[in-house]
Amino acid sequence: MKFRLLILLAVFPWPITVFAQQAQNINGKVLDANNAQPLIGAVVRVLETDSVYITPADGTFRFAELPGGMTLVASYVGYKSDTVRLSFGDAGKFVTIRLQSSIELAEAQVEGRRQTTEISTLQTRGIETLNEGELLKAACCNLSESFETNPSVDVNYTDALTGAREIQLLGLSGIYTQMLGEAIPTLRGMAAPFGLLFIPGPWMESIQISKGAGSVANGYEAMTGQINIEYKKPLLKQPLMHINLYGDAFGRGEINTIYTMPLKRSWNYMAMVHASGMQTKWDDNNDGFMDMPAYSQLNVYNRFHFNKNNKWEGQLGVKALVEERQGGQVQFDPEIDKGRNTFYGIGITTRRIEAYAKTGLLFPEAPFKSAGIQVSATLHDQQSYFGLNNYDGTQGSLYANLLYMSIITYTDHKFKTGVDFKYDHWDETVNDSGFSREEIVPGAYFEYNYGCESNPFGAIAGVRFDYHNLFGVLFTPRLHLKYNFTDELILRASAGRGYRYPNTYADNIGLFTSSKRLVVLEEQRLEDAWNGGLNFTSRFLIRGREGSVMLDAFRTLFNNQWLSDQFSSPDSIFYYNLKGRSSANSFQLTVTFEPLLGFVLKSAWRMDDVKTDYLAFEGLAKPLLARQKLLFNAAYTSRSEAWRADATLQWEGPKNLPVEAGSQSSEIDRSPDFYTVMAQVTRVFRIWEVYVGAENLLGFTQRNVILGSEQPFAEGFDANRIWGPVMGRRIYAGIRLNISAPEKNKSNPTN
Repeated sequence: MKFRLLILLAVFPWPITVFAQQAQNINGKVLDANNAQPLIGAVVRVLETDSVYITPADGTFRFAELPGGMTLVASYVGYKSDTVRLSFGDAGKFVTIRLQSSIELAEAQVEGRRQTTEISTLQTRGIETLNEGELLKAACCNLSESFETNPSVDVNYTDALTGAREIQLLGLSGIYTQMLGEAIPTLRGMAAPFGLLFIPGPWMESIQISKGAGSVANGYEAMTGQINIEYKKPLLKQPLMHINLYGDAFGRGEINTIYTMPLKRSWNYMAMVHASGMQTKWDDNNDGFMDMPAYSQLNVYNRFHFNKNNKWEGQLGVKALVEERQGGQVQFDPEIDKGRNTFYGIGITTRRIEAYAKTGLLFPEAPFKSAGIQVSATLHDQQSYFGLNNYDGTQGSLYANLLYMSIITYTDHKFKTGVDFKYDHWDETVNDSGFSREEIVPGAYFEYNYGCESNPFGAIAGVRFDYHNLFGVLFTPRLHLKYNFTDELILRASAGRGYRYPNTYADNIGLFTSSKRLVVLEEQRLEDAWNGGLNFTSRFLIRGREGSVMLDAFRTLFNNQWLSDQFSSPDSIFYYNLKGRSSANSFQLTVTFEPLLGFVLKSAWRMDDVKTDYLAFEGLAKPLLARQKLLFNAAYTSRSEAWRADATLQWEGPKNLPVEAGSQSSEIDRSPDFYTVMAQVTRVFRIWEVYVGAENLLGFTQRNVILGSEQPFAEGFDANRIWGPVMGRRIYAGIRLNISAPEKNKSNPTN
């Protein structure tokens, strides 16, 4: 049992540890003498008692109640063993052992590369990680463009005027997917329509995608999954300065700078600045409307990391954003035409500020325990108009989470528990009508985790209770199961419940760009859904080359859903609570294979069957969602890593279209299917790299993007029936530059 405990500690990292045991112990760490990095899996033996400890990921070891006068011997493959004699006064002290390398590999060479998309075979939850290599396959100017080579997540424009984009996971809108920024809920509510554009690609270190029920520790809002964004950390492994310059043929330009430096011995600091914009008024389809809105964005992120003598560790961060969007007819001048029916225009001004803090107390001798607190506050303000319609809103949010992790007797049995608090205050104005609400939701949760290295079975069972000031007690159970038939053959299952307060106008911002009336038929109730799914993952070798097969099957069933009904009337969009059934079934097959070193092929097929009962139709497929989709990606990296090339082909099947404004027909229109191709080539030099690419290489665009464009203030105007690409072939290029710190500053003071 002790050996199983040590192996588990070597596999699972525990970030924040507290509550040291009071026994007199010998604690220490095994390091590489040359670079002071911890050695994972080093063997520390007590000669007198023959006790053995195998170091986990942080290189630490611990012997309970070891008397003085003992001798420790540390050994590691490829290193010279070291012996440390302890005196009787050393009980309770921290011992650092530095091992010298004993092997020089002059001619041996091991070839292999980290996959750009990773799926762990050890974790009970199925989590797909897109690391920095995957993010660099596309221009990745912002979060919405990070999923272009990923078959699990779709990103689509909500309309043809605002440039707002939303993700789709398991066939449902992104409002049902919980967005997290380093495990803190983010991009909620009013930020949802444009939030994907608020996170620059160069800021991100990785993205974790989890389908189905999420962890109860993050709240009750995840219905179809969770997407967690990991930002680049203010540690000295980062370059002192990173600069990314981008420009495309449509006149869009961006600059990103990231500056990292240590402030003091225990503090590190990182400043990230993003500025982007496009002012060209493009109208390739000659309908009189800009194909994309002109915009300008300034985005700043300051973050701090501190580690005080390996006892206190934490992070602080502040983000601020200002963005202006201007679209509509090419002739529209906001100084003259705003609020008049001469030319149609839209204008959206967003101001947003976020601040957060995460901290914990460290005790390396008890790595199986963990405690911490997360606090975040957000203020989001949006002022906007769409022709003669006005929508203004302000959302203030506060989130706090106090959590504790430990074990029950053995590390096979772990648990996580805590209490959290969520507060949201909304003020909205639609034309001359004002709306205000306040949500106060305290909650508590408990999550049990069973699993160890030698047992193929793993389970996570969680439950949380929340009290919503508007809807009362909410009960959220969630379960995750895993079974390893072999090390390379894994079956996972999950089930759970989720809730969400619908935001009638913020969730459907694009519907303001239509002549249809927005009609709320009744008071909204909380959205409530169950989700269950299976995941089968298999890894294989063909002639020594690696590959994998992954098959997903998920079902989401709504107990209640706040519907935006675009089918039942040609002149109105109805909002009401679900009257019948609403369900989403999603199936996905993904095959990845590396036939040659550095050359990776990925192909995927997905089918989404999403049906809802509307007022005038039963079991109708969701609008603007392709039932089937195919993706094929080929990526190449040269042996020297001086060249990278990538190409992606996508096929999207037909989609149901909303009823045309002013239509006299009861028939449901369908879009045609279409293909898109994107590609990119990157040349890497010593401290800088150049990339050139193109999106929508085939030049396919949807015609008649805006219905009734000749008379935008009359019945029949509609910019919401968007099912394909709006812009044609987009050629882009960019430069990335990494400037290292001076040699004397390269050691990390926190180690």
